[in-house]
Amino acid sequence: MKTVAFTAALAFALPVGFAALAHESATWVVKERMERMERFEELIDRVFAMMHGELSYDPRAVRNAAEEVAQGAGRHLTDLFPPGSGGAPSEAADDIWRDFGTFAHFAEMLEGWSRELAAQASTPARGRLPKRWEDAQMGPGMMRGGGMMSGSGSVSAAWHVAATCNTCHAAFREEG
Repeated sequence: MKTVAFTAALAFALPVGFAALAHESATWVVKERMERMERFEELIDRVFAMMHGELSYDPRAVRNAAEEVAQGAGRHLTDLFPPGSGGAPSEAADDIWRDFGTFAHFAEMLEGWSRELAAQASTPARGRLPKRWEDAQMGPGMMRGGGMMSGSGSVSAAWHVAATCNTCHAAFREEG
């Protein structure tokens, strides 16, 4: 029984340990963008936890989180991906530089939906969100900024923020 528990703990710890090691060895703009992405993940995790009732819903905290993401998205995000900044330890796929226009579009969508989330933070959360933000997926038409989310206000905007991140990661992030 102890062997099973140790093996399970090791299986979980190894990928986390390798990711932490990769981030520690990152320098220059690669380190900055990794840290920004980690911060975005923390903020979106917190917003989803509030919307699911795991944390008390605090409109100010949602607004602040959304504004922080918006301020780091768009042009501020694409500037962290200059040509030649790929390769280990970066998790950025070479497709970013081959199709920078699409990547920039996702960064702009992230900024726009984050601003919408900030604006809707005081709106009562109604609708359904997946339990994990990583499960929000884009539907047809979302690349143009639309979407297919049931719900309104902050729930819809949070879903769009998460779906934008996930779709961009699917297209432009190397799986380690």
